[in-house]
Amino acid sequence: MTSGRVSLPNGIKVMDESLKIECGDWWGPANGENDIFQATRAPIGISVGEQWLTRLEDSWGNTVRSRLNGCAYTLASWFAGNWWRLRWEPETPSSCDDVDWRMSHSMASAGDGYCWPSILFASDGESIALASRATKGPVMGSVRYLNEVSTRITAKEFERAVDAFMSLVLSRLQSEDYGKNDLEELWGEIMNERQDPKLTRLRKLEALCGYDPDEAPSSVIKKLVNDESRFGTHALEEVAAYGRHNTVEVLKQIQPLAALKKPGRAGIRATLPDLSPTWKKLASGDRPWQRASIIAKKARQEWGLGSGPIPDRKLAELVKTSASAFTKSGEARTKIPVAFRRGNNNEVDLFFHSLRSTGRRFAVGRLLGDHCSFVPSEHLIPETEAKTSRQQFQRAFAQEFLCPLDALRDKIKTRHPDQEDIAEAADYFHVSPLMVRTTLVNNGELDREALAWAD
Repeated sequence: MTSGRVSLPNGIKVMDESLKIECGDWWGPANGENDIFQATRAPIGISVGEQWLTRLEDSWGNTVRSRLNGCAYTLASWFAGNWWRLRWEPETPSSCDDVDWRMSHSMASAGDGYCWPSILFASDGESIALASRATKGPVMGSVRYLNEVSTRITAKEFERAVDAFMSLVLSRLQSEDYGKNDLEELWGEIMNERQDPKLTRLRKLEALCGYDPDEAPSSVIKKLVNDESRFGTHALEEVAAYGRHNTVEVLKQIQPLAALKKPGRAGIRATLPDLSPTWKKLASGDRPWQRASIIAKKARQEWGLGSGPIPDRKLAELVKTSASAFTKSGEARTKIPVAFRRGNNNEVDLFFHSLRSTGRRFAVGRLLGDHCSFVPSEHLIPETEAKTSRQQFQRAFAQEFLCPLDALRDKIKTRHPDQEDIAEAADYFHVSPLMVRTTLVNNGELDREALAWAD
C-alpha cells in the first residue's frame, strides 16, 4: 500500500455519473492451471464519468495512458474480499492513519506486485465517495499517477460497476476453462449473502463496526441483535458506525438512560413540532446536506422563525421546554447526545453530553432535523460524529437552522473573515465558532485549512 493521504469529498457532487472498471482489448496468455494470474493480466482502467482515476505516466515506456498493466483477478479478489466494508463502512476520524481501514478501502493495497493507484472508497450508506491521489514520484519503478479526482457515486452505481467487473473476470476464467477457483467461490458466497436479508443484515453490522466477515467478536453482534427490538434497526446501525470496535461500550453507556423515567439535570423532555410532508418531497435526491439545508429553511419559514438568530427562549418554546435547559448544570455520561421517543405524541427525552450552551443548542437542532426527515418509528435517536448520510443530514440541518448561510454572509460582510469576525458571528447566532467556520468552508466561503484554527 502506498503512503500519503487522500481527501474524501464532502461537497456538492453530481452523482448521476457512471463508474467503470474495465479491461482493455487484450489479455495475458493462458498457460495452464497455475497461471490464473497470467491469464487475467490486462490493461485496467477505472473512470467516473469522463474522469480517469488510473491515468498515468510510464517513464520506462515513455507513454501517458489511462490504463495500468495489472491483474484483473487480483483486483477482483480485492473487491470481493472487502465488498461488505466497501459498501457500508464510512470514513473514520482516524482513517488516514488506520492501517486496517486503509487496507480495506484503498486500492493501493490490492498487492501481488502491481502498482495499483491510491484510490479510496468510503460509504455513507446511500453513496460512495471516491478519491484518487496524484503521485509525486514513480510508484514501484516507472509509473506515476497523474489525476487528482474527488467525487461521489450512488451506492447502487457502485454495486452495478463491481458486479459488471466481476462478471467480466469470471467470464474470462470460464472461457479459459479454469473451472472452480477461489474468486468464483468467494463471489458466489457474497451474492448469496446479498440475496438473504438475514445474512445481509449480519454482514452490514460487521462492516459498520469495522470488521471483515466472520471476524467480529460474537459479543458485539449478539449485543446489536439483542438491542435491535429495543432501540430500532437503523438506530443501532448509526451507533455501530460510530462505535466500531467499541460499540458494546457505547451501548452500555446509552442503556441506563433509556430506563430513566425523566431526564433530570442531564437533559430535557421536549415535544417536537411537526413539519409539512410536502417539504420532504421537495428535498428528495441530492446529497444529505443539500436536502437538510432546504428542509431547515422551510422549517424556519413554517415555524415563523424568520432568518435571524434564534434566542434560547425561542428555541425552548419551539420544543416546549425551559430556556434554562441550555445553561443548567448536569450532563449524561455518554460521548454523544442521545434522545429517546416517549409514546406517539412527538415527546422525546434528549440527554446532553456537553455543558456548553452552544453544544446543547446544536444537539436540539440535530434532533429537530432528524425528526423532520426520518420516520419516527424507533425508540433511540443517536447523534454521532459518524460520516453516515443520516448523521450528515442532522449536522447540516442544525447548521442551517441555527446559523442560516445567507444571514451569516450578511453578518460577516467580507470575503476574508478573520478570527474576530468568526467570533462575533458565533456570538450573534448563539453557536460555536467551529460551526461558523464549518458553514463557510462547506459553502466555499473559506479554505478548508480554516477548520484547523483554534476554537
